[in-house]
Amino acid sequence: MNRLSHSGLALCAGVLAGMLLAAPVAEAAKVPVYAITKAKVMTVSGAVIDNATVVLRDGLVTDVGPGAVIPKDARVFDGTGLTITPGLIDAFSGAGMPAARSGRGGPGGAGGGAAAAPTPDPIAPASNIYALLKAADALKARDSGITTIVPVPREGLVHGAAAVMDLVGDKPESMVVKSNVALAASIATLGQRYPGSLMGAMAFFRQALMDGSYHRSEVAAYEKAPSGRKRPSFDPGLDVWADVASGALPLMLQTPRIGDLRRAFALADEFKLKLVLAGNTQAFEEIALLKERKPALLVSVNYDPPRVGGFFGGSDDDKTRAEIASAEKNPAALNKEGIKFALVSAFATDFLAGIRKAIDNGLPREEALRAVTLTPAEILGVADRMGSIEKGKIANVVVWSGEPFAKETKVKMVFVDGELYEPEEKPAGPPGAGGPKPPGDNRGDAGRTDGRGLGEVK
Repeated sequence: MNRLSHSGLALCAGVLAGMLLAAPVAEAAKVPVYAITKAKVMTVSGAVIDNATVVLRDGLVTDVGPGAVIPKDARVFDGTGLTITPGLIDAFSGAGMPAARSGRGGPGGAGGGAAAAPTPDPIAPASNIYALLKAADALKARDSGITTIVPVPREGLVHGAAAVMDLVGDKPESMVVKSNVALAASIATLGQRYPGSLMGAMAFFRQALMDGSYHRSEVAAYEKAPSGRKRPSFDPGLDVWADVASGALPLMLQTPRIGDLRRAFALADEFKLKLVLAGNTQAFEEIALLKERKPALLVSVNYDPPRVGGFFGGSDDDKTRAEIASAEKNPAALNKEGIKFALVSAFATDFLAGIRKAIDNGLPREEALRAVTLTPAEILGVADRMGSIEKGKIANVVVWSGEPFAKETKVKMVFVDGELYEPEEKPAGPPGAGGPKPPGDNRGDAGRTDGRGLGEVK
């Protein structure tokens, strides 16, 4: 009897100890409840709501509107004079990606501020791009109100599987919201190896698609009747191309040159592909074609990417200036003609500055907001969980000091998956100051997560 009593006591003690040990872990994992009151809320999917409250719980938007009920356990912030929008989505981003080996950036891209790293395999269809991400570097994009990215390498021909990633946490795999949304590739050349020309690049894509389709048919035939057949080899790269050729997986193709649009459409017509076209700074020149084809379009705000010199190593300054000017007017021109598109940084170092430039050149502010929230979410197939402020969606929310994208407006608070991040206030520099910080200068990168930048209601 005593032995049983002692056993029972030991069991109770063990259970109690386990509960005590588990309690701190549970507390640490719990995301606080937040309520921001008396703010202007731009839902994007619906009307702008004045004097509204947004409630965030368990990483979700649980209530929004003037009559939203504030939970008793919420941290409440006074949003008087502030504007709340969905988190910005950069659907073709260099955030957290390795720097370009050449220092020039990839096709249509910029080097950005990332540290140099070994160049990934330029042809890697079976790889996951998120594995290349440096989380600490990517998180810096939150300072601009960006909550979600689709990172893409700056260099290479076939980059691998693209993923939608929320900027929260310290490990790339924990950031993934939706994996394998497309096979990311670029109409590019590889210099000293095949393909070394645009004609060669398009021939490579065609051959890869044909090889993938043939491989898929061989595997299917073997599975149906294996007896007497040689077993097909396992080739994950060909499996990816087979998925693209069958239409099961979109091809996200960077099209930096105006002629690349027609090259991409010709490839899509030949193989019945689902395309997402990225870059397109001069796309307005193909308005009629875009109206006819209605592609999923990611329009770059990287208006002045690094350029290769002319035939004798020089450059045509007048031509360059004209291209930059037309690129800045490109989003407004597309919008005027009813072309649907998302805006993307495409390796630009200042996404907000690029968006402002599009607005300054005639893109309506509300269209600009939609182009970096709900439209990219629709293109990426995640509009059911992000891109607008609605009950039940992921709590990716930005609180602005005033009108979003105005030059004087600051990002005050950023919520990603319901977790609070507050950018550090950066001291004003001399007139004309700005641009990327010197390498190794990490001042102001950490931000704050205490919420003390707004008037917290005690």
